[in-house]
Order: sequence, then structure tokens, then C-alpha cells
Amino acid sequence: MKYLIIIFLFTVYACKKDTDRVEEMSANNGKIYVKKYFKNNSKSKMEVYDKNTNKLLTVTEFDKETITKIVEFYPNLRKKLIATLLKEPNYFGVKNYSENGKKESEGSLLYNYKNANLSPVSDWLFYNKQTGEIDSIGHYFSDEETSLLVEVERIENKKITTIKYFEVKPKDTLSDSITWEVKRIR
Repeated sequence: MKYLIIIFLFTVYACKKDTDRVEEMSANNGKIYVKKYFKNNSKSKMEVYDKNTNKLLTVTEFDKETITKIVEFYPNLRKKLIATLLKEPNYFGVKNYSENGKKESEGSLLYNYKNANLSPVSDWLFYNKQTGEIDSIGHYFSDEETSLLVEVERIENKKITTIKYFEVKPKDTLSDSITWEVKRIR
């Protein structure tokens, strides 16, 4: 009987899935492969690689299934985008970089978990490629489904020029939703 209990316990222990593990899989018709890292049976990190070049494309970090950080890379492995969770579940601060490592823009994004899409929201700063100084400010409208660059303020010779592309007004407001009227100006 003692041996039977030992065999039973050994079988249960051997069949138990490792709580700290790495799972690998192919995706996008075999063009990329994904490594998922788990700690205590919860996904902690995911890395996406180009299958042909074996270069790292994206690293996504998690805390209890909530994305906390996204980093995208250029083929030369310099950082292209760094998005850090500011407010749960999906409001991120982001910085975009050029291939030579200079900051191109920074602002805020909403992450749509349904279609894995990042949409710019609010105000964005855009940097001059030569000087590295802010040369324009973009103002975005977003309703979580759509994101539009409504206007841009260009800074030249200590003067601000406003270029308006869209006019956005609330059309109908119900108790829990708003319908927007979007008019293209330019």
C-alpha cells in the first residue's frame, strides 16, 4: 500500500504543469515565432521574433494578464517604440524613436485588447530630426474605436501656426454613450 501511494504521488507530481515555464509557438503563417514566459502559471513576458532573421521584434510585459509595457525594435535592434502602462487597463505613455536612436514623438495611447491595436489620444509632441527640439504638437480625438489627428500646432521661429484637419462635436448624447459628428476641414 505504501508503494502504491508513492507511485500515485509521483504520477500526480510528474503530470503537473510547470508553473514557471517558457512556451514557444509559430504565428503569422510561420513568419514569426513567439516565446511566452510564465511565472506561477501567469504570463509575465512575451517575445516576438522574425523567423527568417531570428531578430527580436517586440517584447511585451504582463502583470496578471494586463499589459504593462510594450517595446518594439528596428532590425538593428534599436528601440522603435516604448509604451508603458500609466493607468489600467489600457492607457499608455509612449515614446517613438528613429532608427538612429533619436526621439521622434511622445504622447499617450489607448490599447485595444480585442484587436491588439494602439490608438493615439490627447496631445502629442513631435521632435525635429536635426535639432531634437519640439517642432509641433498634435491634438488627437479618440473614442476607443477611432483616432484622428484633429489639429497640429507648428512651432517655427518662435511663432505657432495652427493647422486644423477635422472638427469634432458631440452629436447625440445618451446616458452611457456619445455619438460624434466629424467634419473634415482640410
